[in-house]
Amino acid sequence: RQAGSYPTLLNDYGAQYLYGIPKEGQTLEEVEQLLLDQIEIIKQGEFEDWILPAIITDFKKEYKASLESNAARVGLMREAFLANTEWDHAVAEIKRMERITKDDVLRVANRYFSGNYIAGYRKDDQHQIPSIDKPQIDPVDIDPSRQSPFAKSILEMPYDELEPVFVDPENDYEIVHYDQGVTLYYAPNPLNDLFSFSAIIEFGSHENNKLALATRLLDKSGTGEFSSDDLKKEWYKLGSSFSISVGDNETVIRISGLDENFQPTLDLLLGLLYKPTVDAETLETLKEIVLVSRADEKKSPQAIARALTNYNRLGQDSSFLRRLPDKELKALTVQELQELTKGLLTYKHVLTYTGSLSLDHIKAVLAQHHPLPESLKEPPPYRFLKARTPDASQIYFFDKEMAQARVRIEFGNGDYDEAIMTPVQLYNNYFAGGMSGIVFQELREARALAYSAGALYHTGTRLHDENLMIGVIECQADKTPEALEAFVDIIDNLPESPDRFRETLAAIENRYRTSKIGFRGVIGAVRSWERLGLEDDPRKKRFEEIQSAEFDRLLNFHQQRIQDRPKLISIVGDKNHIDMEKLAETGEIIEVSLDQIFVN
Repeated sequence: RQAGSYPTLLNDYGAQYLYGIPKEGQTLEEVEQLLLDQIEIIKQGEFEDWILPAIITDFKKEYKASLESNAARVGLMREAFLANTEWDHAVAEIKRMERITKDDVLRVANRYFSGNYIAGYRKDDQHQIPSIDKPQIDPVDIDPSRQSPFAKSILEMPYDELEPVFVDPENDYEIVHYDQGVTLYYAPNPLNDLFSFSAIIEFGSHENNKLALATRLLDKSGTGEFSSDDLKKEWYKLGSSFSISVGDNETVIRISGLDENFQPTLDLLLGLLYKPTVDAETLETLKEIVLVSRADEKKSPQAIARALTNYNRLGQDSSFLRRLPDKELKALTVQELQELTKGLLTYKHVLTYTGSLSLDHIKAVLAQHHPLPESLKEPPPYRFLKARTPDASQIYFFDKEMAQARVRIEFGNGDYDEAIMTPVQLYNNYFAGGMSGIVFQELREARALAYSAGALYHTGTRLHDENLMIGVIECQADKTPEALEAFVDIIDNLPESPDRFRETLAAIENRYRTSKIGFRGVIGAVRSWERLGLEDDPRKKRFEEIQSAEFDRLLNFHQQRIQDRPKLISIVGDKNHIDMEKLAETGEIIEVSLDQIFVN
């Protein structure tokens, strides 16, 4: 069902990892042999001559793309330092790659892949969980204002304070009406010659639950000119990438690559969208993969936890229950799925381009290669989903034999409102700001109740979209009641610390000063603000408010919006290791089965 390979390169030794996930009826031994067969193909030189230049082009593209990120630039310097590599040698890696020949590849493959390997299998079986006595752990008194001498010396270093940089509509982007019903967002790339292009249609799986499978089939399709395998080779030769993703209310089609190949890449995309070719056997194989994946989900604690949370929050509107039932999935045909993807661009949509080509050039290419019908259909209305609101806290519990318990706490909290964005930022940083936030410090560090813990007040992503308070904790099963009780307590009774609040203000202010939106993220940011009914970059006003914020504003937000709200609590854990009577003190327990949270 899935396979891949990647290296780990260390100073002393390295390793090449190959992995595969079997299809239905396929053994792990067969997958292992398939992976080994690919190595033999390379060792024998049974690959076409075009592939080496294409690989080097792909490395060039990935290298250029990585250098758009400060984190990647620092990562490159760090790796060179740790490998004791001269800087000039580190940055010349691509040039060295360009000199590699097919004979070099064969020599290395035959030298290092000579049968000396380890194979590991993951089998679906319940292992015996050892019994370990629960140790006594005394709470630790944590002073968040305390600093080590080293940290103090770093923080006292002199520096020139940066001024925030906000998105400038005069220079950072343009919005033009490409055609009736189609808007084009354009952002220049000042750094390199890589483009990213997307078509965004507000039509998703909530409108048609066959669409997710239709787009997966499209990814395995060819065109009138190329088979599926040959099409993927053409993408690779051009140094281009294609993807299509489906959400509840939106489908996004993306291509990216070198600007010099924008037009041929666009042609390949449109050929795939309008003239897809695929046989019925491919669809049947895809159906089998989906059905096996669904069966795997019902064994996975992570997937069960997601499905349980969705069901707890939304009931029958859960995305896991809105999926196509297995019987209907098996009856799907190639034609009906292709009609779905062919019809996507018959709706009004948005086009976005970020790259080094001029706006006029992009418009000319689109006019020639992306002709539109005389009229486009209106997309369906956006469907807003709201969390259910019980009168008192409830616990949806799924019983599964496992050492840990996964706990999630949620409740809806009104619709998006720009007026609360400043206190939301204060609350998120103060209460859940990573390792320095109250959640992590109290639950994991001070009380040793959790392996991991986090929280977030998530605001709606468009007007009329609901805000959601979220808390997540993973803990030892027998600590579940204690951990949940402590989590609910700090949610309802926010610990007050003026020192921590001052640190919160400084952290948020520094984030504004240092977190410039890169050119690749401008269009996404602008569109997100538009969905919220905002005309300009709202961070400028928010930054000003942060600078004058008082502790009372955070405390009032907590009191009015967080404290003592009924909570939707979802737990996946082994009730044989959980004190269920103690757990019930936090809320009514409702046991849930697989059939309730997954479609069949």
